[in-house]
Amino acid sequence: MKLHCRWKQLLAALLMFMSLSLHSSELLAAEAEEEQGHAESVIIDSAMAQQAGITTAAAGAGVIRNAITVYGRTVVDPRGISHIRARFPGLVVSIEPGIGDLVAAGDAIAGIESSESLNDYVIRAPIDGIVISRNANPGETTGDEPLLTLANYDHLWAELAVFPLDAARINVGQEVILRTTAQAFRSSIAHILPGTSESPAVVARVPLDNRDGLWSPGLLVQADVVIGQADVALAVDNRAIQTFENALVVFVQEGDIYEPRPVQIGRQDDALTEILSGLEPGDQYVVENSYLIKADLEKSSVEDDD
Repeated sequence: MKLHCRWKQLLAALLMFMSLSLHSSELLAAEAEEEQGHAESVIIDSAMAQQAGITTAAAGAGVIRNAITVYGRTVVDPRGISHIRARFPGLVVSIEPGIGDLVAAGDAIAGIESSESLNDYVIRAPIDGIVISRNANPGETTGDEPLLTLANYDHLWAELAVFPLDAARINVGQEVILRTTAQAFRSSIAHILPGTSESPAVVARVPLDNRDGLWSPGLLVQADVVIGQADVALAVDNRAIQTFENALVVFVQEGDIYEPRPVQIGRQDDALTEILSGLEPGDQYVVENSYLIKADLEKSSVEDDD
């Protein structure tokens, strides 16, 4: 009877030991999973995020534009050039502006003594502009050359070469995004000029508002001509897409926690990327400086490996 009781006690102790071991293993696995989860996210409070320039937006519907890329050059609007000559031959009595000076329409810019009547007359600026050439000085006689040339660069044109393969898809009124290495501008095609025997390319002319003075004639430009567009259910800013652990991801914000979400992408244009899976409408995702979060996670991963 005593032997039977001892066996019962040993069996109970063994069962209790196995139960404790199993419970400990589950706890260790849960802790490891929790640590791994924390390693795949970054905690950044709002003040720090603002200081780092991290901005977010809500994922939602968007419009993806289909565009073809062409190239060209900026040119002066012919209406913005004025070659100023004397109305009657004579002696230059005075000439005020020099090269680089700004003049306004109506300003007196030169005084001429007529060779026929010996009377003086005044020449006034016909347009607002900057003096880009001067070919006369007081005491000289007028000739065939302009006294001054004025240029107004408030309105320029981009002349884009479109080769025959794409010419059939180009139409007046289509949206155009003009780009240089430093800036971009949206406009639309105003004219299409036919090709010549010297060049089969047609020329698409695009007006460029330059009243801020950021553009100049002769700039080489890239232009994306929008030939179609599609509405998509879910899209994000292109700046949000990062590569992390050999996968495309978008960093999603939940409070102060930022974590990478693997995504499957669809169509893209110069601004937006269609998201096929990985995000839900309304998810708050990182737009600017998402690379900082990626760098922090990669750094943490290297430290954990050490």
